[in-house]
Amino acid sequence: MRTQCLWREHLYRVVLLILSVTVSAQYSLAAFCSIILFLFLSPPTEWEVESTYKTYLKVKAGDTALLDCEAAGEPKPKIFWLLPSSDMISSSTDRHFLHANGSLSVSQVKLLDAGEYMCVARNPGGDDTKLYKLDVVAKPPVINGLYANKTIMKVMAVRHSKKQIDCRAEGTPPPQIMWIMPDNIFLTAPYYGSRIVVHKNGTLEIRNIRPSDTADFVCVARNNGGESMLVVQLEVLEMLRRPMFKNPFNEKIIAKPGKTTTLNCSVDGNPPPDISWMLPNGTWFSSGIKTSQFLTGSNGILTIYSPDGDKAGKYRCAARNKVGYIEKLIILEVGQKPNILTYPTRPVTGVSGESLSLHCLSDGNPKPTIAWTLPGGHVLDRPQINRKGNYVCKAHNNAGDSSVTVSVIIVAYPPRIMNSDWSSQINL
Repeated sequence: MRTQCLWREHLYRVVLLILSVTVSAQYSLAAFCSIILFLFLSPPTEWEVESTYKTYLKVKAGDTALLDCEAAGEPKPKIFWLLPSSDMISSSTDRHFLHANGSLSVSQVKLLDAGEYMCVARNPGGDDTKLYKLDVVAKPPVINGLYANKTIMKVMAVRHSKKQIDCRAEGTPPPQIMWIMPDNIFLTAPYYGSRIVVHKNGTLEIRNIRPSDTADFVCVARNNGGESMLVVQLEVLEMLRRPMFKNPFNEKIIAKPGKTTTLNCSVDGNPPPDISWMLPNGTWFSSGIKTSQFLTGSNGILTIYSPDGDKAGKYRCAARNKVGYIEKLIILEVGQKPNILTYPTRPVTGVSGESLSLHCLSDGNPKPTIAWTLPGGHVLDRPQINRKGNYVCKAHNNAGDSSVTVSVIIVAYPPRIMNSDWSSQINL
């Protein structure tokens, strides 16, 4: 409809222009100019909306509102805006930006910006207007940048220390901040007490922390857009201590094949450290993990079921708490039962009164110890051969025992004539 009206206006202009050319010569030049002036002056007209139409626009507080107002006319109309405050905007300001096409942007919209905005397009031919109704919706509070209605967090503090807990709330309009204390006392920011302070920005400060301060502290931020809540679970600790192993040195453990083995990584610290284990293949296990091969206890003990060669290697224990982190290395080797390599396989013959050596060499992991059991049952580190019988060599380590029996035969000393001289002669 609007487009048809515009085409009709242009058609009338052309007809009138033709009539003005054919006007009689008795008309004066002034009259001719007035006709031409009438032909080329047209009031501003908006392309889309009639001036009686009101556009409703809803914007969240803090956002930017864009009010369109594009007008046509001859000559090109000038555009200005009338604000709800009755102020007139004909050029850009800090928060009001007037675009080249006449549209108006309002940045960082506030609740006070709500109301009617009128766009006025004007030229010598007249005025045209467009009306906006702007509704500004309040922006609900956001605490510490967390977009949630309720947030729960755990914090720790050391006895006799000072603790600050942030509750920075943002929203439009600016929210009111209030702390609900454990004994159901409401403290509105700002609040200044002898031991407890609520700063203007919402930060709660507790001085000379006591064990009785172990409780929930609730921060509530509220404005016209709603409310948000931060629940702080405060735990009061004694003096903080970084983790420290009861045995701080790296270790080497030799396990018996097939027998359950434990690796000890006991640690002290405050708060109690979290302990984790790294297996030889690079897998990390936290406390409380149980598989068919491993069990990690909360006390820092790693249990290895039925250890074999595949489970041998470097195990790394790590302990971490709020104030420190430490590691130690435990090397696990799977033991090997002793194996006797060299020993007499036949009875050994010795001569009475002469020395006799019996060899018994073995290997294993860990290195085995050797003991000899004499025929009379006496055990020695090395054999003393003074009579015949069975001598037992026993090799022992943590993985097991091996033994062999050696038979010893002692023969008498053979007769022999000493200092004989066959060349001497006996004279009768």
